[in-house]
Amino acid sequence: MWPSLFKVLGGSLLTFALVWALVLGWWQSNDHQPGKLEIGLYLAALPLALVGGYLLLRGFIDHLKTPVAIQNAEVPGAHDDDPLAAASDRTAAAERAFTFGLVDAFVLTAGGVSVDDTLAAVDSGKRPEPVTRLLDDSGFPVFAAEVAELDVAAMIEHFSDAAEPLRQLSSSEQAMRGFSLLDPVIEASRDRLQNILELAGEPVRLHVVWIVPPGWRAFDPSSLKSWLQMRLSLVPEQNSLELSLVSAADEIDALRALDEITLHGNRAPSHRDVALLLGAVSSVDELTVEEWANARRLFSAQHQERQIPGEGAVALLLACPPLIAELELDDSIAISRLSVASRDKPVDAGGRVTGKLIDQLITGLLDVTGIAPSSIKSVMLTTDHRANYLAEALEGLGQSFEHLDPIKDCPAIGATVGELSPISGFVALACARARVLATGESALCISNQHPRDRGVLVAMPMSPQPVIETSSN
Repeated sequence: MWPSLFKVLGGSLLTFALVWALVLGWWQSNDHQPGKLEIGLYLAALPLALVGGYLLLRGFIDHLKTPVAIQNAEVPGAHDDDPLAAASDRTAAAERAFTFGLVDAFVLTAGGVSVDDTLAAVDSGKRPEPVTRLLDDSGFPVFAAEVAELDVAAMIEHFSDAAEPLRQLSSSEQAMRGFSLLDPVIEASRDRLQNILELAGEPVRLHVVWIVPPGWRAFDPSSLKSWLQMRLSLVPEQNSLELSLVSAADEIDALRALDEITLHGNRAPSHRDVALLLGAVSSVDELTVEEWANARRLFSAQHQERQIPGEGAVALLLACPPLIAELELDDSIAISRLSVASRDKPVDAGGRVTGKLIDQLITGLLDVTGIAPSSIKSVMLTTDHRANYLAEALEGLGQSFEHLDPIKDCPAIGATVGELSPISGFVALACARARVLATGESALCISNQHPRDRGVLVAMPMSPQPVIETSSN
């Protein structure tokens, strides 16, 4: 207490001395004769005001530094060592390590009619070109990643002959292009799925999930399911079939649907789950181009920081690891759970773009899966030509992935196939599967085409399942 008092008194005397010296010196230099009021103001009130202001400010700062005491309300029956809470935490931690098998993948994009074609187009640096049938406000052709030789006329004729409400879809260019993209992908995946069902022999639980883009929400769900079931025409009948439509606003929503398949497939006691994940999207139509232009998101020569419309379709055939081991599906890989988070602000909000969030997601996911960064030999990015998004992803890889070539080992899929949300993450995963099978090493999939949402998962070689020997007794 006494040292503090001496400090206050000493500081006050020093303040008075300094003020008096300055004021008296000023009066003397000007040959000024002060009156009683000036003497009281400058030699008494002014130093007192300075000392009092200092004391008030110090008291306010000390008040802010004082910790606030929070009373913990006593809840009857509550215990810190709740066994159910501990069990829940252990269960959540175990479920983070779940994996699922990606048996096959089928892709149709502007890069080609298969995964290998798409990867080859990405590696060669193929870029979207102007489409003469689509013009912007200035009358110039719009750059778009259009699938060549797409028979939309045949699909329009097919739907025109169908019953209502399917017939109404024939008037939507976006829908007809989407169905035209999805049809060959369904046909290719159906043959492989049929083969797996025949190999399984015993009944399996089949779940078909169709990722529907935002522009299709107005369509009748029952009609879409009827068309899909007709195109699949799955046999044998003893298999349990569950068909669902999932409306996804963006690629993170779609990846969450994939994560749900992984989660429920591992929770199922039967361990004979097969899933077919489908999706198609097309932004290469007049209405969508006009909407993008009005929203100031359409790429042009004057605005190269904006997005390029694309179109494509994808089918992912998945199965639980025990069934993959039983059927000896050697061309399968394992995929991890999804790690997802959101940026504080959009990438284009201004300021320095950092990859800290992506770095955190990757670090946490590799810790859960037990994979060393040196084991990652490729990274598939959903992003496109935009420099900010590419810089964010590459910075997010950090120093742990210095062994990767940013151009060769970290391709930006969207730079070739354009904007494919919500299925762009699936296309990147299909390409990652091809890389894993070719190299025998793990690969990262990074979804960062959305302004804020980020998602990361790992594609890795399928680890051998333990052989369970039954007793002969």
